[in-house]
Amino acid sequence: EANLGAHDDVELAIDNGADGVGLLRIEQLYLARTLPPSEDELFEELRALTAPLRGRSVTVRLLDVGGDKPVSFLPLPVEPNPSLGRRGVRLLLEYPQLVRPQLAALFRLAQELDVRILVPMVTLEEDIRAMRVLFDATLETVPGARRPPFGAMIETPAAALSLATIARHVDFLSVGTNDLAQYTLAAGRDDPAVSHYYDDTHAAVMRLLGIVISDAPGMPIAVCGELAGREETMPELLRLGFRSLSMAPGLIPRAKELIRGMTSVR
Repeated sequence: EANLGAHDDVELAIDNGADGVGLLRIEQLYLARTLPPSEDELFEELRALTAPLRGRSVTVRLLDVGGDKPVSFLPLPVEPNPSLGRRGVRLLLEYPQLVRPQLAALFRLAQELDVRILVPMVTLEEDIRAMRVLFDATLETVPGARRPPFGAMIETPAAALSLATIARHVDFLSVGTNDLAQYTLAAGRDDPAVSHYYDDTHAAVMRLLGIVISDAPGMPIAVCGELAGREETMPELLRLGFRSLSMAPGLIPRAKELIRGMTSVR
């Protein structure tokens, strides 16, 4: 599957053989605005963006801002450590008025398309339980809405280690290996001063990935970090038990070729 931003070319992903969109980031619909988009605006923009998918599934991540990704309409104070502050689900729960229009627009889109809704940066069971309450309450306000799959993004060691409790509240999981490695190794992946500490193939990271698989048997789990699109790490991800890999569109043809080769050898 493909990882895409809201302004990326969906047709390009399809032309490269994407089976669907494993991660659609919607931050670009918010970043240049002085006010957040309305439910109708979100619905129309997402509908136009996803129209080329023609029956393929799309996993839409709810707005993931805060920390190092500020937006002008949320006057958030400067935090001493943005990566460990109010971001992802923490910020969404603080501003439910931001969440309801996203959910309502996606519930409407799900009447026309195979949509899955992904909650970013889940760390505790309480995070996903509270979001599930908001999800269910908003669903009741949308006429004719069917309940789309509801998922959590696993990006912290705490989430990976308490996966069994988080999994009770969701239909699927997605592992963001970039942040998982960053938080596991306590090293910012964009900080050259500690770049030698950042290694998303470190044994500690791979062990956490193994725990994710073992603690949620039978649940659909995708990997959508850089690890998923790298030739040298794909075999290990498949060996661990991951069956859904989401990556940049340009990497998909080679990934499919590699996986077909591995399957034929077996």
